[in-house]
Amino acid sequence: MTAQASSSAVLATSDLNPDETNLPKHTNGDTIHHQPNNLPLTFLQSPAAIPPRTSSVQSTPGAAAATETDWLSSHKRQRSRKVSNGAGLTTNNNTTAMSTPPDPSRFATEDFFLHTRRPWSEEKNKVLTGPFDYLNNHPGKDFRSALVKAFDAWLEVPPESLAIITRVISMLHTASLLVDDVEDNSQLRRGLPVAHSIFGTAQTINSSNYIYFCALQELQKLRNPKAVTIFTEELLHLHRGQGMDLFWRDTLTCPTEDDYLEMVGNKTGGLFRLGIKLMQAESRSLVDCVPLVNVIGLVFQIADDYRNLSSTEYAANKGMCEDLTEGKFSFPVIHSIRSAPGNMQLLNILRQKTENEEVKRYAVKYMESTGSFAYTREVLAVLIARARRMAEELDEGMGRAVGIQRILDRIEVKEGEAEGIWGDGKGREGK
Repeated sequence: MTAQASSSAVLATSDLNPDETNLPKHTNGDTIHHQPNNLPLTFLQSPAAIPPRTSSVQSTPGAAAATETDWLSSHKRQRSRKVSNGAGLTTNNNTTAMSTPPDPSRFATEDFFLHTRRPWSEEKNKVLTGPFDYLNNHPGKDFRSALVKAFDAWLEVPPESLAIITRVISMLHTASLLVDDVEDNSQLRRGLPVAHSIFGTAQTINSSNYIYFCALQELQKLRNPKAVTIFTEELLHLHRGQGMDLFWRDTLTCPTEDDYLEMVGNKTGGLFRLGIKLMQAESRSLVDCVPLVNVIGLVFQIADDYRNLSSTEYAANKGMCEDLTEGKFSFPVIHSIRSAPGNMQLLNILRQKTENEEVKRYAVKYMESTGSFAYTREVLAVLIARARRMAEELDEGMGRAVGIQRILDRIEVKEGEAEGIWGDGKGREGK
């Protein structure tokens, strides 16, 4: 029987119960295995039945038709090819049989603690750091490194220690963003798809946690007994702040302004303080910069909340009014809700976590009507003036406050900055 006829005969019986059918054999003598009773029989037809390709102009001579055995062998070879998992580690999608049977007696004496016998390979490490590396290779504005340099004008930390502290802060910041994006269900970070949309949620969370401990390992190079205590305290503060922020969002609980300020002092201020406290621990200077950095942390977060709902640049990097889609109780949102407690419109919009741009534009206009953006600008102006004054008091006329003043210039909300998002959706965004 030819290969084509054999295939036709098999297909003719495909609607019968496999247990009631004498299954044919391949030309090489291999029996076709039974399928489970509840599944339909499907068979691959040999390509030998396909005629050679012809041109509309002239005949194209084809290769000799492959036999069933040759085609199946070629198919098996194709399936065993190696593929990359996207993180630099080569994997094989075909499992081969063991050359010799495994010996269970080896478990009685063999040392299976592999880290004592061989180092963790760089190839494996790239699997763990893949999500972190992805985000780290697309850096943001590097605000925290600029802050470290600005405070170093007063603290004069040894260069080796300063380099370690800068690396630790950068690692912790990037790792925390990975988790933030998962917890906030974000779509974009720095204008690119978030890491967990590429590497998966589980691997991204593991990568973030791994980097936390890599940062702790890096920190131990300071050989300063205060370093680990500072690290632990401020990471606890960071997670306390983040936990309350998530709780308010997920329970639709509008916090008071004081609750919000406490949360920001823990969440945003935590990493800022961590860097400055580590610098002070490595410095001979007795200048206490913590009160100033606490105020800068508040300024940074409130300005970020404002720009999330107003800045076209922010919209391009994170999405338009992402805080509304997230359902977040940001500074202007809290003010707006508490300005008119009987009006449930904004709370209902937060509850929906909408992605509709017209609904978000309406929410922004509503907040404008309650004076929430004007109030936020006033608060920022007061806090920035306070921070500038504190910086000059710390400086005592030495002329070293320039870096801090420049950072405050960067954070300060400029006139007309909000026009892009607050447009009517008919072209004003381009102004």
